[in-house]
Amino acid sequence: MQAAEELLELTDHSVDWIADEVGFGNAATLRHHFTRARGVSPQQYRRTFSGAAARSA
Repeated sequence: MQAAEELLELTDHSVDWIADEVGFGNAATLRHHFTRARGVSPQQYRRTFSGAAARSA
């Protein structure tokens, strides 16, 4: 899950690409597990945290 978080924060790759890259296979599976674990969808997470590392540096 941490790898998915990092890719959501640091890249513009699609959720489908990220899901495949980190081993979830497809976006629907990643969305399901991500939302259960984090309480927000991958898209909501990206909107909230995308670029946060750059802003805090």
